[in-house]
Formats: sequence, structure tokens, C-alpha cells
Amino acid sequence: PIGIFQNLSGYTERVIISDNKFIGGQGAWTVTLGPQDSNRDERLRDIIFERNWLVSGSATQVAALFWTIDTTVRNNICDMSGGASHTCFRVTRRGEEPPPDNVRIYNNTLYSSSTGGFVGVDIGSTATNVSVINNLGSAPSATGPIMVNGTGASGFTQSNNSTNTQIKNTFPGWVSATPSTPADFSLIAGSYAREAGFAVPVWSDFFRTSRPQNGVIDLGAVERP
Repeated sequence: PIGIFQNLSGYTERVIISDNKFIGGQGAWTVTLGPQDSNRDERLRDIIFERNWLVSGSATQVAALFWTIDTTVRNNICDMSGGASHTCFRVTRRGEEPPPDNVRIYNNTLYSSSTGGFVGVDIGSTATNVSVINNLGSAPSATGPIMVNGTGASGFTQSNNSTNTQIKNTFPGWVSATPSTPADFSLIAGSYAREAGFAVPVWSDFFRTSRPQNGVIDLGAVERP
């Protein structure tokens, strides 16, 4: 493996992970993109993680971890209901690999019906140039929910996400008040997420509906026709 690493690019790269249902098991992390442990310099770059449905198990603490470079995370639905704790995405460094850089988190739907804390996106202090845009969150039973934690990271940008107050107090306007399937996260006519997004390179949604439908992209993983 060392020879392969030295003689090629040194990266696992140009990988698309899409259209899966990931269910949390007995581990704290459901999906991890990066080194197998903190002692190996195993590098990932140019990754797309899209249209995945992540469902928490009773032991789940984080739905997806990104120890990666040049990564796009878009149109995913994350449901942390029933987990041990409730963080959807974490961008950080595991150990020997380079710190995360240029990670784009666009148009995801992030949810928990549980009590306790809630973090939509957690950014480690070593990560650089992380963008969090057009994400829709709801955790009405959580205490002090946070859409983005770690906003002081170098090069961080955010725009047009649900606010912490909206996560707690404002129903997003889904077709179901107690969503349990991807279709339940579709938007109704009065949703505050409708036509509230910022222009980003996301051309379809979780169901492959083209974006935008009415001139301005919606927040979250599901675009209303």
C-alpha cells in the first residue's frame, strides 16, 4: 500500500457516494469519509456525497464525518431522531492526514425530533474554506440547537441557512409535521424555505427534480415544483 501511495497521486479521489440509505448501528458514527484510524495518512479528495438518507440509530452521535479535501455534500436528508446525540455533519481532521479544505455543504435537510442538543454542521478548528449554504434545519424539541458550530474556522462562509431560532421555533413547512420518510420532507406552499436560497452549483434535488423551479432555489434537500 505504501508503494501505491507514493507512485500514484496519494489520494482516493473522484468518488461519488449517492442514493443510499444509511442506518446507524452500534457505533457513534454512521458514515466516515477519511482514514481508517488516526495513525494513517490516508487521503481523500474530490468527493461528492449526495442524495443520501441518513437515519440515526440509538448509539449514533454523528451521521457523517468528513476528513476530506475538495468535497461537496449536497441534497442529503439527515434524521438524528432517537440518537445518543444529534450532530448531522462534522468536518474535522482525524490525525495524520491533511486538514479538511474546500468542503461545500449545500442544500441539505437536517432534522431531529429528540430532546437534548442538536448541531447541523460542526466544523473543526483545523478545517479551512468550508462553505455552508442553503441548508434547512428543524429540531423543535432540542435545547439550544445550532445550525453551524465552528464558524471561526479560517475561510468559513455561510449563507441562507435556517437560523438557530428557526430550527427551534419555526416549522419548516414540510408535508408532515412528524417526518419519517424522504417524501415527508417535501415543502408545502407556505414554507419559509421556498425560494429562499442562494445560487449555488446544485442543479437537482433529492428526488432529481431540477433546480430551481421558480427562479430561485429552495432551502434544503427537496425542491418544491
